[in-house]
Amino acid sequence: MKIITLLCAAMLSCGASATEIFETPLDNGMDNAIVKAFSDATSANVTDPSNSLSLEDIRTTIETISINGNNLCVSFNDDKVKNLLSSKGIGVWNGESGTIVAWIADLSSSDSALLSGEGEADFVKKLQSAANQNKFNIMFPVMDLDDVQQVNSQTIVSHSDELIAKASKRYDAKYFVSGVMERDASNDSYSVKWNLCDSEGKSLGSGANSGDADTASSQMSSQIAQVLMNSSKPQSTAAAVPAATSANEADTITPVTGDGSIELGPVKGGVRVLITDIENVADYPRIKRILITYGYESDIQVLGYNSEGVIFLIPTGSSPAILDGTFTHASEFTKIAPWTYRFNESKGTAKPADNVGSVTTTTSQRVTSSINNFGNEAYTRETVKQTVEVTTTVPAQKPVGDTSNDVPVITITDDSDNSSVALER
Repeated sequence: MKIITLLCAAMLSCGASATEIFETPLDNGMDNAIVKAFSDATSANVTDPSNSLSLEDIRTTIETISINGNNLCVSFNDDKVKNLLSSKGIGVWNGESGTIVAWIADLSSSDSALLSGEGEADFVKKLQSAANQNKFNIMFPVMDLDDVQQVNSQTIVSHSDELIAKASKRYDAKYFVSGVMERDASNDSYSVKWNLCDSEGKSLGSGANSGDADTASSQMSSQIAQVLMNSSKPQSTAAAVPAATSANEADTITPVTGDGSIELGPVKGGVRVLITDIENVADYPRIKRILITYGYESDIQVLGYNSEGVIFLIPTGSSPAILDGTFTHASEFTKIAPWTYRFNESKGTAKPADNVGSVTTTTSQRVTSSINNFGNEAYTRETVKQTVEVTTTVPAQKPVGDTSNDVPVITITDDSDNSSVALER
């Protein structure tokens, strides 16, 4: 039987002495227990846990195997494990001994203060513990006067990596992490976005993690370890040939495919990506801001559109694999095809406000006038010159004491230029 053959081959195998025994339950069968033990043995050393190996491959690395009650106890030959992983193209992480300092702004605090190594923040302790499990050490700044004068939350948000690199030199840092963290007190969950740079401020990779303190810190430390290992890989002779991956590496560009559509992927100057599920023009600046928080430059361009979505050119001088990893791990995007990603946070179809474009009734009254009904003219067009002359006639002198008919006589004459109607008294 397969299991018996496996056990016999393992027990008869010889090689270097076992370093550690991994014990796993037999509830799901012996084959699954062996695979689980191998996964536990290599989880801290393998940069890409998604790679899987067959049971036959794993069998060749077993040093000892035994059953203890309901558990299977397995040890593996370290040299054979390394050779197997290497033959399958799976990188092995041996750890990083250099200093890594983390500049992380806590956006949950009122002043967006940076996390300090002197504090008692739960996330700080969890991240340091997870980093130790992934074979590297991470430290937080003391945030004394020297640190405060050089780095604050705005320094991180604006990606002033040169300033952060300068501040990190006092810690003799080989790498530094800059990022922002938010804590949701309602469910005690964390959301963190980070960038890993070398001592000169060159971006090596980035990521986004969320969950409780254990989950977020574990994911973050694992991804940082992967970026560290990828950046420390020796360059092969083939890699010395300029590739169309960044701003200064490629001499030729293929701007379009055979059918005239824009070609996706690395080109000189950056990487072209297709982003789907963009339903609102307000999504464009939002996507740009998200990518800036991951460490990319602000001069992101929209190159065109097709039936699936919008094509962006994202300038980068780093490996395009880092950009692909950013999109793959970011919560705001989901990878659905090579260089094609779904935007998960669209503002939705644009529509006018509720009070725009609607017809309503009103009780207000219009102010009207019938002045035009007067001869169809508002005012006369003729200029009338009229002079009114008042004449007082004094009768002849009467005898003293005679007061009869003592009333002045007034004669009114009309000197109008064009009037034909006499003015009556």
